[in-house]
Amino acid sequence: MQVSFKQAIVGAALAVVSVSSAYAGSFVDVLNTGARTPGSTNIASSDKFFLTGGIPSTWVQQASVTTSVYSPINNTIKVGTFIDTVWLDATTDQLIIGSYFQLLPNYPTGNIHGGGGISEINSIVRTGFANVDTVSAAWYYASGTYNGAEDGYRLRDPSRSNYVASYNANNAASYLDLDKVAIRTDVSLGEDNPNSGIYFLSVDADQYTYEFGSNAIRIVQGASSSEGGRKAAEMWLSGFRVVAVAAVPEPSEYALMLVGLGLLGFAARRRQA
Repeated sequence: MQVSFKQAIVGAALAVVSVSSAYAGSFVDVLNTGARTPGSTNIASSDKFFLTGGIPSTWVQQASVTTSVYSPINNTIKVGTFIDTVWLDATTDQLIIGSYFQLLPNYPTGNIHGGGGISEINSIVRTGFANVDTVSAAWYYASGTYNGAEDGYRLRDPSRSNYVASYNANNAASYLDLDKVAIRTDVSLGEDNPNSGIYFLSVDADQYTYEFGSNAIRIVQGASSSEGGRKAAEMWLSGFRVVAVAAVPEPSEYALMLVGLGLLGFAARRRQA
């Protein structure tokens, strides 16, 4: 299902969104090299990706879908909630997609680190950017935007790549995957930060719109021997993808089409005669 950004279509499960008139933050362009984009810190006031004024009043929400997430080991156990939202900022001609994840302590008993459920999220990988030249990233606290959300963990080191737990900056080019934007995070039940902030990705609204589809987002829990023997796990979720806006024919192209139709009509009349 493709959705035009000019349509105000809202998903069945809308999040309650509030906006702030103050806007002092900025988006940072994600490097197109496979390397992790620098600038994130654990102090919001010095974090280049942090929108210090919150979601600006110029953003108009286009769609929002809330998804219940179940354990990849036991699909009867709900382990979290994921909210995917699209905004349009007509003043800057930007289309913005926001990701938010809240973990629940509903992992199988005794298996929080042993492989039964998801207890930590180390990366959110979005797909659908293969034809996008420039993607910009930012984040803000989820509290005050989504019901029941806490402030949430920051966005870290976004990259045009798939998630790689063992990263070597000297070999960054080998990680390049322009279809994906990987956002590192550390949402963790054991570390008492069970939800993310809202992670925003922004593209040019004149060139791109969005559609909702399956397997659009990959959620990754990395393995860790130092954190209780946590095992690697992942989930694929439905969400919004960026798609190119269909080109509008130029007047000269319309003229050529009319000439072509006229010639076809003339040829058909000659055959009938």
